[in-house]
Amino acid sequence: MPFTGSREQQATETVRSAAPQIRPGVPQARPGVPSWGPVLATTVRLWAVRSWPRLRRSRRAWLGAICVLAVAAAAVITVVQLTGTSSGQAAAGRAAAGRTARVPAAGRAGQSPSARGGSGRSAGAAATALAQAAARAQAAAWTAGQVGGDETIACDPAMCTALGADGVAPSRLLSLPPSASGPPDADIVVASPSAHAWLSADAPALLASVGSGADLIEVRAVSPHGAVAYQAALRSDLAARRSAGAQLMHSRRIEVSAQGARLLAAGEVDTRVMVTLAVLASQHPWRVIAFGAAAPGVPLTEAPYRQVIIAAADGGGGTAALAAALTFLRAQYGPYQPAQVSTVRLTGGQAGLRIDFAAPSPLGLLAGSTPG
Repeated sequence: MPFTGSREQQATETVRSAAPQIRPGVPQARPGVPSWGPVLATTVRLWAVRSWPRLRRSRRAWLGAICVLAVAAAAVITVVQLTGTSSGQAAAGRAAAGRTARVPAAGRAGQSPSARGGSGRSAGAAATALAQAAARAQAAAWTAGQVGGDETIACDPAMCTALGADGVAPSRLLSLPPSASGPPDADIVVASPSAHAWLSADAPALLASVGSGADLIEVRAVSPHGAVAYQAALRSDLAARRSAGAQLMHSRRIEVSAQGARLLAAGEVDTRVMVTLAVLASQHPWRVIAFGAAAPGVPLTEAPYRQVIIAAADGGGGTAALAAALTFLRAQYGPYQPAQVSTVRLTGGQAGLRIDFAAPSPLGLLAGSTPG
């Protein structure tokens, strides 16, 4: 698409258990249930009352009674001893439970240093796992929402799972084994640089960076010509963006705020956005409401704004201008085909147009070539 129309000005960025504390349960004796000693004593007493008339008439019955009483006495003594032991153990258990409840787990005097160290290590491992999962989720959400839908993505198994959960089709995902010495046949790599030392060399275009240290996840674009060629192309593209931005700022058909003008002059707006604004301005005057879609953790000079929200600069003909712009943008193809075009309602009720281009930003469009 030719860079036609007057060079314009743009503006930017307005848009964007106590769970009840449960105390250790202490076994309680059930009310109304007598101990075994009184039960046996009562049994013997009742037996003796019923047997007394017979005992008075028979010597043999007396001998039997003596034996029964001896056995009963032995049983009572045994049960009393067992009951006493159980009661003592229960009391000791209740006392120990009370002491345990009063002493915080981390500060118990009887806890060994190795046990405390093990708990600390477990807590640290859990915190690390949570941080890594959070970084993966954030990187997956950004990639799913910002990277072009036709780009193939290489990723570690856990990262591929996160991307799939965010709606990235399995056919676009390529598994990246830990032993990989470079990316497979993919356009984008989403992985940890600490696990893949080759990442910045084979995929030099940093699109997004999430997390830090061992939790860092990077989204990078592969460059078939290597890191040196990519950096040279990036410098050349930045210079071209700054030149195009300066031209847009002088357009009388594009209204842009002072902040937006600074972004254009700094080369921090995607080439596709600037070309699209120039073409639309040749058909109707526009007011730039905001630039957006910044990449986390990456300078705007390397990953410029790929989104713009505009509104008709004049009150009249705004609806017709929006409809014409929608038709024009949806008919585009190649690098100038937006990932998304939609109408939005601005503050004050005016209708606006939001235009989004996918990452990565192609280099060399203003020079007539697109280095890989």
